[in-house]
Amino acid sequence: MKLIIIFLNKIEYLDDLLSAFLEIGVPGATVLDSVGMGHIVSHDIPIFAGLRDFFAGSSPTNKTILMVTQKDMIPKIDEVLKDVTGYHQKKGVAKMISVPVDDLFGFEK
Repeated sequence: MKLIIIFLNKIEYLDDLLSAFLEIGVPGATVLDSVGMGHIVSHDIPIFAGLRDFFAGSSPTNKTILMVTQKDMIPKIDEVLKDVTGYHQKKGVAKMISVPVDDLFGFEK
């Protein structure tokens, strides 16, 4: 099993992305509101206010999508993410990682 983590910086893609995940058989995901470190540092910590220009264009709100899935779903999920967001061709749209899951507790088999 794998934990897929998607950092979605362009939240306008969220609804289409979740719909596409359902179409390929992803049974569920958790969507969290998130904020990148660059935004916090450049807007909330006065000593780093000069970095605002460096982080210009970054979104103040992001979504983090978590899903536990079989390893063989990773290419399908990546393809959907590419198709919906074009993240592989556009900077700052989304990022995806997968990490191994050793054990599952409280999940239906």
